[in-house]
Amino acid sequence: MSRVRQILGIPITGWLCAGGSGLILTLGYAPFFQPVAAWIGLIPLAYYGQRQQPDIREAFLLGWFFGFSHFLTSLSWLQTVTISGWAVLSAYLAIYPALWLVLWVRLAGRDPDRMTSWGNIRHACLGASAWILTEWLRGVVLTGFGWNALGVSQGDLLLIAQVADLGGVLLVSWVVAFAGLTLALTARRFELEIRGSQKWRPRWDFTAGVLVVGLTMVYGARTLLRPLPESVVTLRYAAIQPSVPQDPWRAAKVARVAQELKKWSELALVGGGPVDLLVWPESLAGTGWREEPELQAAVQAVRQMGARALLTGSLDVRGPETFNCALLFQGSEGRPPEVYDKTHLVVMGEYVPLAGFFPWLRKLVPPGGDLTAGKNSRVLSLESPAIRLAPLICFEDAVPRVVRRVAQKLPHLLVNLTNDAWFGASAGSRQHLENARLRAVETRLPLLRVTNDGVTALISPRGVILAEVRDPKTGTVREPGFLQGKLELPEPKATAYTRWGEWPVWLSMGLVAVGLGWRREPA
Repeated sequence: MSRVRQILGIPITGWLCAGGSGLILTLGYAPFFQPVAAWIGLIPLAYYGQRQQPDIREAFLLGWFFGFSHFLTSLSWLQTVTISGWAVLSAYLAIYPALWLVLWVRLAGRDPDRMTSWGNIRHACLGASAWILTEWLRGVVLTGFGWNALGVSQGDLLLIAQVADLGGVLLVSWVVAFAGLTLALTARRFELEIRGSQKWRPRWDFTAGVLVVGLTMVYGARTLLRPLPESVVTLRYAAIQPSVPQDPWRAAKVARVAQELKKWSELALVGGGPVDLLVWPESLAGTGWREEPELQAAVQAVRQMGARALLTGSLDVRGPETFNCALLFQGSEGRPPEVYDKTHLVVMGEYVPLAGFFPWLRKLVPPGGDLTAGKNSRVLSLESPAIRLAPLICFEDAVPRVVRRVAQKLPHLLVNLTNDAWFGASAGSRQHLENARLRAVETRLPLLRVTNDGVTALISPRGVILAEVRDPKTGTVREPGFLQGKLELPEPKATAYTRWGEWPVWLSMGLVAVGLGWRREPA
């Protein structure tokens, strides 16, 4: 009978709570867009952990299953590129929620069945701190994969998201985790009081949760109602979404790429007039611009049509090394472009970690040699008008520390060049957009995203999506097209996050260390 009720020595209830938490949390992200799900996603598992106090082995297994069920469902778009890589990456990422549940159980008081307001506030605070600590680790180990942090789910709740300019997306994650964990502890305390295990007392712990959320919303409201900074320069721009079909196992034909880019650029320039900056997406052909006369001819053609400057993505072969780079063409014909080499490579996409020790890992991803990472972030200078552009390539706009580094150079505008066509009609491209929204809020800089196949968009410094390339009849964002307009740009200023970075993580490290030391029984 015990075998029916347990798996690996853990009650079925524990597995149901872990899997349920993972699936609920997935609802907070595209394609479901239910931000409230992130507030309640941790509750079933946190409640079980507080009530049952599993040992380290059980907590790790349940936390891993929670993470695996979440990542396997929320990252299902990876199937369009590599099914085996999707499973392996999900299994690896699940380690970090597993570590969180171990910490959550260990950070409970010495007597978890005797719950007080202060004890619950302490536990929820430490639990939220442990959560963002493990999220941060997920984003930095082996160059990191911090995709879909808990705070990313709050992009549509602008009142909550605005605190990102103080401490980054992880501060938003902390607020959401603290609120959810407070509810879990409140529910457990209710259970003990209803059963008569302890007396009914005022709920200052619940009040603390409401206060934290309320203060976050007040800050958000004040930010959103504050007048916009006065602009100092106007930029006329056009962004091209060519929607060239992509196959992760074969490169697109260069002639087709050049033809589509030129055609849609001509439509934008002839219909709307000359622009200060024309932007094409990340490299689409899998080849270097120096080796392809078709691409070079397309660049010169659109410059003559009225693009005073062109920012485009391309591979760049330099001897034995290949870089994924952004090129800014301006000035007279034949003038060499300004170049930014991508600094943050995509795991299992642009390089395979540990492939030197485990060559079989290369079989899990599309073929091709590893790219070389650039050494430094760089701001490119547009001459007319005088504007500083910060190029971000592919998933770099989903990596907070990468964007923060370049934001410290005080650019006027962030520009992301990416190619999300690999993901087809899946939620991958929309999740990419939602991750990018938080970078605009963190740095208070406008972000222009230029993609091959959705979602080409303009995002305000407050995280509002101002414009998208979208078919007005079908609503799809995958059709070819372009964005065109004027951008009023103020003089950039560093935010608290830009200056001080991941201070919530360092504070959380200290709190968790103190909490674990306090938890230890005296000798």
